[in-house]
Amino acid sequence: MDSLLNYRYSLVAGAFAAGGSFFGKLPSHLKAQKFLNLSDSFSDSSYLGTGLVQVLPLVLMVICNVSNLRCFLKALQMTEQTLTCVVLTAASNYILSFILGALVYQEPLTALSGVGITLIVAGLWFLCDGGEAAEAKKKDSNKEN
Repeated sequence: MDSLLNYRYSLVAGAFAAGGSFFGKLPSHLKAQKFLNLSDSFSDSSYLGTGLVQVLPLVLMVICNVSNLRCFLKALQMTEQTLTCVVLTAASNYILSFILGALVYQEPLTALSGVGITLIVAGLWFLCDGGEAAEAKKKDSNKEN
């Protein structure tokens, strides 16, 4: 668990990236769901609805993307290997985007996507472990000798 503490900014950057993608898709999803019954002709009362459905998600998307870059740069400064930071940020982005897509946008869950998420989580576990388990096993064997 200590290894995840070292990469917390990478995980947060991935979460912000997933949030940016989520808010980027939200206006088209709300329009397809006929949210607020907005029509193409604008009246005075529909400006508020247009602002809520189109402008607010755009602003939230920009905020998430700026926060993603800020956390990603902080993660690059804190980690010893930049490859670990990049992979962890991308993987957490994929996993959270998968979860948000399934829960909010009702995207289909397939066996292939389940296998993919499982492989990503297993890869993250090995990547973040950093060989600590192997070193602990090696120390135990040295103590026995």
